Amino acid sequence: MSVMIKTGDTFSLEKTISPEMVKDFADFSGDYNPVHMDEMYCLEHGLGSRVVHGMLILSFLSTLIGMHLPGPGALWLSQSIDFISPVRIGDRIKITGKVTDQVQTNALGLNIIVMKIEITNQLGQKVSRGTVKVSVK
Repeated sequence: MSVMIKTGDTFSLEKTISPEMVKDFADFSGDYNPVHMDEMYCLEHGLGSRVVHGMLILSFLSTLIGMHLPGPGALWLSQSIDFISPVRIGDRIKITGKVTDQVQTNALGLNIIVMKIEITNQLGQKVSRGTVKVSVK
């Protein structure tokens, strides 16, 4: 692999979720589900406050992969992600990726790494976890 990625390499980034992020994501995606957009609906249905879109949270994983680990030139190939606990507006999330395996090449000649993903909130509670496969040139 031309990029020096090693098993055990880890990177984390943090983001605070704002109401504007949720609105912008809904506008972009077209997902105006009331669990994301309507505080009263959430209260009436026992959800507490609004739940942030899961894909908004995973969009920060794209930042981690494309800009940091492995970084520019990487392509996100696949994922298996579990959403464990809801993220709320105002939460500060920490997205961590750790390289757990490397495959020299696949049939297309791509170098593949496998990363374990963990996302926690400001209380240290896991909100999401899983694995991703990423190609590295």
